[in-house]
Amino acid sequence: MVTAAGEGLRSARDMLPAGAPRLGLGCGDLYAGEHEQASLRLLKTAFDSGVRYFDVARLYGDGQAEHVVGKAFRGVRDQLIIASKAGIVPWSMQLATRLQRKALSTARRLAPFAGGLIPEPPPAVERYGAFAPAELVRSVETSLKALRTDYLDILLLHECDVPQATRPETLSLLERLQAQGKARAIGIATRFPETQGILAAEPERFAVAQFPSDVPVTHSTYKRGLEPLRQQVTSDPARAAEWSRRFGRSADDVAGYAELLLQDALASHDGLVLVTTSKPERIGPAVETARAEDAAGAAEFREFLAQTGLRAAA
Repeated sequence: MVTAAGEGLRSARDMLPAGAPRLGLGCGDLYAGEHEQASLRLLKTAFDSGVRYFDVARLYGDGQAEHVVGKAFRGVRDQLIIASKAGIVPWSMQLATRLQRKALSTARRLAPFAGGLIPEPPPAVERYGAFAPAELVRSVETSLKALRTDYLDILLLHECDVPQATRPETLSLLERLQAQGKARAIGIATRFPETQGILAAEPERFAVAQFPSDVPVTHSTYKRGLEPLRQQVTSDPARAAEWSRRFGRSADDVAGYAELLLQDALASHDGLVLVTTSKPERIGPAVETARAEDAAGAAEFREFLAQTGLRAAA
């Protein structure tokens, strides 16, 4: 879920161009190299279908996703809302740690009997908590270059906690980035308890909050919620028959689950819902569902879950 949190935005709709659906594309699975053309095709399909909100991060695609988004949207930047995040450093950007890992791995391989004297190489993973002012500046500048733009519509602190988001030096830097025009709005993208704590501590600092919630799906309508729910329904013949009777779709019809999950997420709050998919053919139906905003269909779906004792995976 992406929602307005500050006084400057009355609702998530204020973030979107006129006529755009209350839907954003999560860009966490975009990659360059051999996957670049597929990623570009997905982004083009989303744009042509009317999606105008694109959620990316320095972390995504191990640092490649922003490059793909920047390449896809040359010439139409002013028609988009691009939200990017800082605070998690992808493995590809940890040069010193990568060199250390390589050196230690080589040393342990060449001197196997001295393994106890040579430290274990650091794991090849992303690094969380990179909120020091210098790191935030470096992250934003790298994002701007990769995205081929001179501003972010929204800069989000990625997986932050209350102390990290409310340090005076962090808040001062965020204000400076706004004053410089490099980030037009500042927000947070973290877990719901941390979101509540940060907004309570600094109610006027952050204009946007992105977080998972207890609706069936928020960040990843198809990726996380669809398959677990389908398995729950189809595992019981009576339940599958009731599903077909209520919704007029086979219990094996993946598109039916996608539509109902998205309907419910949209009806559960007035924020913007992010979907993540690698399949361009799912974009058009998602946009149609978002434009319809079928509250009655969402209520029927919730009733089915309650009566059958199911819950959709968040």
